[in-house]
Amino acid sequence: MLVLTWILRVLLALLILGWLATLFKVLARSKNPKWAVTPEDPRCDPAIQVSVIIPARDEVAHIKGCVDAVLAQDHPNLELVVLDDGSTDGTNEILSAIDDPRLKVLSGGDGIPDGWFGKPWALQRAQEHATGDWLIFIDADVRLAPTAVSRVVGYGERNGLGMLTGFGTLTMESFWEHILQPAVGGLILLGNSLDDVNNPEKTDKNMASGQLLAFSRVGYDAAGQHHAVKNNILDDVGLARACVDAEVKYHCLFMRRIYSVRMYASFDEIWQGWGKNLFAGMHYSWTTVAFVLGFLAWTTLSGPILLAVGALTGTEWLWWGLAHILVMQATRGAMDWQYGHKMIYGLTHAPATAMVMALIVHSGIKTQGKGVQWKGRVYNPE
Repeated sequence: MLVLTWILRVLLALLILGWLATLFKVLARSKNPKWAVTPEDPRCDPAIQVSVIIPARDEVAHIKGCVDAVLAQDHPNLELVVLDDGSTDGTNEILSAIDDPRLKVLSGGDGIPDGWFGKPWALQRAQEHATGDWLIFIDADVRLAPTAVSRVVGYGERNGLGMLTGFGTLTMESFWEHILQPAVGGLILLGNSLDDVNNPEKTDKNMASGQLLAFSRVGYDAAGQHHAVKNNILDDVGLARACVDAEVKYHCLFMRRIYSVRMYASFDEIWQGWGKNLFAGMHYSWTTVAFVLGFLAWTTLSGPILLAVGALTGTEWLWWGLAHILVMQATRGAMDWQYGHKMIYGLTHAPATAMVMALIVHSGIKTQGKGVQWKGRVYNPE
C-alpha cells in the first residue's frame, strides 16, 4: 500500500509539472507567436487576382455580414463567388439584393453525386467559376478583417506556400458556447502543436481549419482540388493531407486578428456540429477514443476528485487535488486571456471537459450508427 501511495504521489507531481510546463508555454507564446499572420504583415502584390469562395446552405443569419466583410477588403483585385447550396431560408434573396460587380452568386440545388458529401461538392462547383491566382475558401459564419485577404496571400507568397490555413478568433455569446467551445478547442490544439504541424519532416501531423483555407491555384490543382476529399467529413484536414501527399508546402497558423467566427449558437448546434467531426478526427478509432478519455480523466478530472476525497477523509489528497486545480485553472486562465475569452467561464473547465468526453462518445456512436444529420443532410462515413 505504501508503494502504491508513493507511485501515485510521483504521478501527481509529474502531472502538476506538466500543467506548469503548459502554462509557461502559453505565456511564452503570447509574447512571441511563432506561427501567425497579422494585419501588420506585408500585403501581397495588388496585381494578384484573388477569389474568395463561400458555400451557403441556409445561412440567412450569417451571409450578409460575411459577404460585406469580403467586399470591404483592402485588396483591389478581388472577386467573390458564393454558391447557394439549396437554401430554403431566404439566403438567396439576401444575396440577390447585394449589388456589387465583384460578386458572383451561383445556384447549387440539392443534387449531390454518389460518393460526394455536400460541402466538398459545393466548393468543387464554386471554384470552377473562380478566376483567381489564389483561392480563399471561407465559411459563411466567418468575418474577415479588412486586411485579411492581402495579408494571407502575402504570407503565402513570401513563404512559397501552396496552401495556408489557420485559427481565428472564436466569437461566443450564449452560455453553452462559453462553456463548451473553449474546452473542445483546447482539446484540438492540445494534440496538435503547430511546431509539429508545420514541420515538413512530420508529414503525419496534418491540421487545418475549414473556416479559412487559402490556396494558390497551382497548389490547389496539384492537391487534386476538392475531388481529393469528396467523401471526407474532415475535408479541411483531408486537403492538408492531400497537399502533403502532392508535396505542396502548407502552413497552419494563428489568425486571431485576421478573422473571427461564431460556429454554433446553441447547445444543440454544438452537440450536433462537433458530433459529426470529433470521432472522424480520431480516425474512427475506439482505441484512440479510449486513450483520449483516459488522458482527459487523468489530466483534468483527477484534481477535483482528489480534492473531494481528501476533504471527506481528511487526508493529504486534498492538498494534491488543490495544487492540481490551481495550476490547471491558472493555465486555463492564461489561455482565456490570450484568446480574449471571458475568464469567469474558465472555472467550469473540469465539468466542461466531462461534457466533452460525453460528446466524443456521442460522436463515435452517431458516426457508426445511423449517421450524423447536419442542415438536412445525413453524413455516415464508412
